[in-house]
Amino acid sequence: MGFLTIALLMGMLVPIQTAANARMRTSIGPVWVVTLISFMVSSLLLAVISAIMGISLLPSAAQIANTPWWGRTGGIIALCTITITTCLFRALGQLQTTILPLLGQLLFSLIIDHFGLFGSMRIPISAMRMLTLLLLVAGVLSVVVIPNWGKGKTSHTASRHTQLWQLSAIITGGLMASIGAIYGRLGLCLGSAVQASTTSFFIATIVMVIAGVGRDKLGRMGMAFKKENPWWMWLGGVCGAIAVFGNAWLIPQIGAGAFFMALLLGQISLSLLMEKYGWLGSAQKQISYVQLIGVILMMAGVALIRI
Repeated sequence: MGFLTIALLMGMLVPIQTAANARMRTSIGPVWVVTLISFMVSSLLLAVISAIMGISLLPSAAQIANTPWWGRTGGIIALCTITITTCLFRALGQLQTTILPLLGQLLFSLIIDHFGLFGSMRIPISAMRMLTLLLLVAGVLSVVVIPNWGKGKTSHTASRHTQLWQLSAIITGGLMASIGAIYGRLGLCLGSAVQASTTSFFIATIVMVIAGVGRDKLGRMGMAFKKENPWWMWLGGVCGAIAVFGNAWLIPQIGAGAFFMALLLGQISLSLLMEKYGWLGSAQKQISYVQLIGVILMMAGVALIRI
């Protein structure tokens, strides 16, 4: 029961990470600089974790040779997802930024399982999984679409803009699903999930530093250290590092299904509370019964997909 509680608490790190990165963007400006800082913090913490666990930071030449080229893209994809979700927080709010990527993540997970992508085990789509899709779609409609019916004051242009952001959120979730599969494959090749995550984060951080030097924009990072900035905006990188370590540690302890369910429960629960009370800069909104029903439908879908 203790491991499930820890997994639930880890789920609560996801909305905190999104809110923290969004607040840092307010202080710094460019999204890519925020992402760079987040990755630098995550890489530093992962390096510390690796040192404590006695794990080498860099893989050997033999391990690298045994790794498919796409196995080293996890950090780059994670870089893209963090950048996009930082923008989504402003455009859609905390709840949609949590729910819509989750839908994309689960949908693409079905595709990964069905075709055995990224070297994963092949699990064909079944009738039970199709029922899961229906529950997920019904849940998203209840959380995102139905509450906005009848609001005729929104212009067509604004509505179209919001729909594009919502589509981007779903695609981002698909990218998140691919990250898990890529990390899993890289972890097998390197013999350590922690080393796989650390390697991926270091690659992405180096790429961003090189890009930043080329654009001569790294000076903006100093704006993050202004006294008026809240301390919690640094939690984005911390949450990212803990999440990566938690995946490697907890899944072998309680299994992927139990871990995912507890993670989801913590993630959605805190997202609802953040929007209801306006915590960590979230736009304060009332949560309706229809939205709560939608969340329950989505959780039921996740439960079915893990049976």
